[in-house]
Amino acid sequence: MAHFTARCTACHACVGKCPSRVLQPALLEYGLGGILQPLMAYTKGFCNYDCVICTQTCPSGALQSLTTAQKHMTQIGRVVLIEKLCIVRTNGTHCGACAEHCPTQAVTMVPFVDGVTIPVVNPDICVGCGGCEYICPTRPYRAIYVEGSTVQGVRKTFQKELHKESRIDSFGF
Repeated sequence: MAHFTARCTACHACVGKCPSRVLQPALLEYGLGGILQPLMAYTKGFCNYDCVICTQTCPSGALQSLTTAQKHMTQIGRVVLIEKLCIVRTNGTHCGACAEHCPTQAVTMVPFVDGVTIPVVNPDICVGCGGCEYICPTRPYRAIYVEGSTVQGVRKTFQKELHKESRIDSFGF
């Protein structure tokens, strides 16, 4: 965070180029010295997993240039679930939107009650993209959110779900 706030000139090059509009000008979130510097506003959008435009646009070096592969391993935040706010628990209904929008499987669904599944989180493999927070339907507070990191880290790897190709020789019965 200190690297970013010390170098960012609030030029808004990254804000203007952000295709998902997740980058927004800050008010007092960084203090008086950080007015208008960009921040991630997951209520407006989420950071596309494969997008590195902001890191390649920043003229001051506040955002260090990343390749897509580097970005996939960079952790800018960690997912937090407040299960008591989740509509699966409060309404006993299916949802899973958060898990569907998670590119790293940091949010997955597990059996809950009566065939309904509920999200569980693994913050260690979260990149902090905010897809889960953006799509969460609970209001006024989201049941799932990203807690930003003051220092970027490297997320742990995750296991991709293995899909075996099915071959049906006849009608299938």
